[in-house]
This record gives sequence, C-alpha cells and structure tokens, in this order.
Amino acid sequence: MDIHYLADRQEVVSILAAWIYNEWSYLYPKMTLQDVVNFLRERINKEKLPLTLVAFEAGEPVGTVSLMTSDMETRRDLTHWLTSLYVSKPWRRRGIGSRLVETAEKKAAELEIGKLFLFTTDAALPGPFYSRLGWKVKEKTIYHSYPVIIMEKDLHRKEGSHGKSSRKQSRSHAKLARSG
Repeated sequence: MDIHYLADRQEVVSILAAWIYNEWSYLYPKMTLQDVVNFLRERINKEKLPLTLVAFEAGEPVGTVSLMTSDMETRRDLTHWLTSLYVSKPWRRRGIGSRLVETAEKKAAELEIGKLFLFTTDAALPGPFYSRLGWKVKEKTIYHSYPVIIMEKDLHRKEGSHGKSSRKQSRSHAKLARSG
C-alpha cells in the first residue's frame, strides 16, 4: 500500500467525493455531491491545511483521510482536525485506516500542529480503533441532531505501547514523502 497526497493524484477526486458523500451526507442534509467535490478540491495541498491523503493498493484508491483547521461549525474553539477517514468496504480490517491516521498525524506534526481533534458518530469506534491509536475521548455531544464523540490526540506525547512501531510509522511517512 502506498499513501499519496490528493494533490499528486487529483484524478481520484470523484471517487473520494462519492465515498464521503455516501458515508456522511446524512449529517449535512443540504450538502450535494458537488459540494463534496468542491471541498476536496480545496484540500489539494501538501504543505498547508486543508490537505487530503489517499491510500492506494495496486494503483487503485482504497482509503482517504484529511487534515483541516476546523471540522465542526459548532466547535470553532477547537482547531486542527483529522477528518473524513474512510476505507473502502472490501479493504477494511487490513490496517489501512491505521496507516492513514498515523501518516496524517506525522504530517500534522511536521506542520508543527501539537494537537488534533476528530469526531465520530460511531460509538463503537473510539474504543477498539481510535483509542488503540492513542486518541482520548474529549466529550460526547450532539451535532446536527446526532450523538457524536469528540476525540483528541496530543501529537507531542510519546505513544509508548499505543499504535505501531516508530519504524513502521517512518516507513509509511517515507512513502508519502517520496510521492511528492
């Protein structure tokens, strides 16, 4: 698996837009598929936010994640978000989501971001997935009439037993660095 910036692989914008729209449009009833395409085009960056990363297997996109300054209009006080983590259903449970998160965290640290936030509507995910990667529950709240969990991660804190080894993280980041 290789991870590239969307900036280097813009031909997959429509695929990513369909994934994101199909997964989260219920949260934003007025959002159209074209709105998602437009949001993704704003994320075609490498050295500043917002930016999007895309995982590829055998040349085909299999997952994505973004880094943004803000992700919840109701929580403008929280800045720097990991957003839109999505792995195509046939590719789930193969470590792709973890690698995307780890690569995004490394990029955020490279951009001198000390803390990231995310929100999830899936109460089952924080324990087995994000918590394993070192994320902590910050709060539970309601967003667009749905219960969500806001999580945070201090990127300066040493991981200890959380996440994958630093060698694997470095290898993942090295692939990203070579792609651009």
